[in-house]
Amino acid sequence: MRIGVIGRGNVGSGLAGFWERAGHEVRISTRDTVAETASFGEVVVLAVPDAACEDVLSAAGPLEGKVVVDATNPLGGAATCADVARLAPGARVVKAFNTLFAQAYDQIPAAESPPSLVYCGDDVEAKETVAQLILDVGLEPVDAGGLEVAAQVEAFAQLVIGIAYRQGRGPFFYRFETPE
Repeated sequence: MRIGVIGRGNVGSGLAGFWERAGHEVRISTRDTVAETASFGEVVVLAVPDAACEDVLSAAGPLEGKVVVDATNPLGGAATCADVARLAPGARVVKAFNTLFAQAYDQIPAAESPPSLVYCGDDVEAKETVAQLILDVGLEPVDAGGLEVAAQVEAFAQLVIGIAYRQGRGPFFYRFETPE
């Protein structure tokens, strides 16, 4: 699969590394190659600060029909997943990878059981694609529903970030397990 990652930070580069090792063709954008990266990808991953979403999506050009993975968090009060969907008309938006700490990526392979990762979206096929990308990272995909729950997924991310940093626990994984 061809994956265009918009954002060269810890999240974007870390995810790109996982997917390259899983055999995907991956390109990571620079500020000057956003349109080329978006055009290249069957899947386009948005891994930028929320305040940059509008400019980045404008620079990306048309994304109609593409799977757009929104890995951002509206921590600065800027773009939410609903905004991403509005700014990328016709894109098949899936909210994912925003509740996982990039600082813990290197610990995923050593985890006793795969950590969980929640995601949501309205397009069934796009969600299947993203679920496979989640598995390729070494995580258990947990389908939270349609985009109507994206704000709750974003709130969950804010909760785990708060627990990690305001409570001093540092980056961690979460796992949803069914009791025996």
